[in-house]
Amino acid sequence: MTFDRRSCGARIRELRKSKGMTQEAMASDLHISDTHLRKLEAGNRSASIELYIEIAQYFEVSLDELLLGRRGPGGPVKAELKDVIGRLMQLTEKL
Repeated sequence: MTFDRRSCGARIRELRKSKGMTQEAMASDLHISDTHLRKLEAGNRSASIELYIEIAQYFEVSLDELLLGRRGPGGPVKAELKDVIGRLMQLTEKL
């Protein structure tokens, strides 16, 4: 499997949208311009390894998942666990 910047950009876009974030908000959090983020998501530009690491940490995914689309064996379990934790937090807020 090789790195494809368009596929990577699409994964970044999906991660951002899954959090309900705008490009402007995410770019601000990462201290980059929204223009740079748009180019990354469109696959028109690659980022530095440091920025890819920051994006992976920001969304709590592995670099393998972000760059290559490969999820480790814990990927689906981790996603389900995050979902359960989120629901539990919502319930505790109602108490």
